[in-house]
Amino acid sequence: MSTAHPTSYHQEPASDLKAILKLTGPILLTQLAQVGMGTIDTVMSGYVSTRDLAAVAIGSAVWTPIWLFLAGVLVALSPAVAKARSGPSASSAIQSLLASGISLGLLTGVILGGITAAIAVALPYWIDDTHTATTAKYYLLAIATAMPISGIFLALRFHAEAVDQAHHVTRIMLIGLILNIPVNAALIYGWGPLPELGGIGCGIGSAIVVCFMTWALQWDCRRYRAEQSIRLLSFYRSTVTDHVKSLSRVGLPIGVAIFFEVSLFTVIALFLTDLGPVVVAGHQVALNVSSVTFMLPLSLGMALTVRVGHHLGQQNNAPVGALSPARQCAWLGVKLNLLLALFNAAVILSGAGLIANLYSPDPAVVSIGAALLIYAAIFQIPDAIQIAAAGALRAYEDTFVVMLITFLSYWVIGFGTGWYLAYGLSEPMGAAGFWIGLIAGLSSAAVCLLLRLRIVSRRSQGVSPE
Repeated sequence: MSTAHPTSYHQEPASDLKAILKLTGPILLTQLAQVGMGTIDTVMSGYVSTRDLAAVAIGSAVWTPIWLFLAGVLVALSPAVAKARSGPSASSAIQSLLASGISLGLLTGVILGGITAAIAVALPYWIDDTHTATTAKYYLLAIATAMPISGIFLALRFHAEAVDQAHHVTRIMLIGLILNIPVNAALIYGWGPLPELGGIGCGIGSAIVVCFMTWALQWDCRRYRAEQSIRLLSFYRSTVTDHVKSLSRVGLPIGVAIFFEVSLFTVIALFLTDLGPVVVAGHQVALNVSSVTFMLPLSLGMALTVRVGHHLGQQNNAPVGALSPARQCAWLGVKLNLLLALFNAAVILSGAGLIANLYSPDPAVVSIGAALLIYAAIFQIPDAIQIAAAGALRAYEDTFVVMLITFLSYWVIGFGTGWYLAYGLSEPMGAAGFWIGLIAGLSSAAVCLLLRLRIVSRRSQGVSPE
């Protein structure tokens, strides 16, 4: 066992930096386009009535974590394809993986679509207002019908990102974003023979746009990646059982981990309702700013998964005491995300009051929002580190332990600390207590995931994880 300090034999870290940034840009635009579609639905339904807006908001609160779980399961395709691309028989291996991803996406989408539909049918029993309940029900049912197609789209998307075709996904997402406006308008407000469907039209419009984007992406794959013989329906002719099992083994823990994270923020928002609308509004200001800044480190983390997977697929042997390309790339990604976090934190800290003023004219909301933005700025640093570490660990297909770390850090440490500070002290800290809890939970996750990355990356290279 060597005790020498590891040194890098990979002579071109600049190539990793260039590759990561090149992939991060399109992924970021794709993520923003996805968020933009939800924003369009919210704004356009609000022009119909407040009850339609409430119905769409309730429906979105239901399907968003379900869709994120689906995306988490299928993101396992990215490192698998990236590795296969650098290995022997790349073309047939990638085709088989894509076929397996489509199969897994379709199957998981059918199951999650059924769950979404069941929740939609039950909504009228939970919501007193008849119009809101009915609109939310049929909005969700429309979304549920598109869930299997979403599974296929996500498989195609993560495949494309892994073979350096992320810009094609971005272009199609931006077209979908633009198309969403007239399709929504026709269905929400009624054009010509089409009736005015209100909030229900948002769901139908979203389903139509997802179907279009799926068709466009598979056509794009066939046109631009013909050398890999990609066919959307190739899974009917392929033996995909083993790949589906391996993708599920890696992807299901990712989906569960994402669900843990999303559900934590939802539960905190529900707990804060006891403190009044002003506190909830101030909390929402800080949360929304964090959600926007989160997109950049998240996109870089997804790009890091692909790049580290690419190096692992090459199976380069490192000299004793040297960092392999995969390990070097993983730690480069962590450092990049840390730099991004420091920049985001500095921007938030320097403009907290101005940012809060953009969200509300109410001085009370601005005051609370600006105060919570201080915590949101600190929040950036552990959040970015844990995103990068988790992204690198996905490339190593180490996701089950990550899921356990996420649960313990978010729910046991983060929520436990937050609840105690918010309500358990003799002088409760309110919303600030929950934000301190989030920082504690994310810091725990960041430290544990960095240690896990060190262990797994060293083990992968054949170095003792001392």
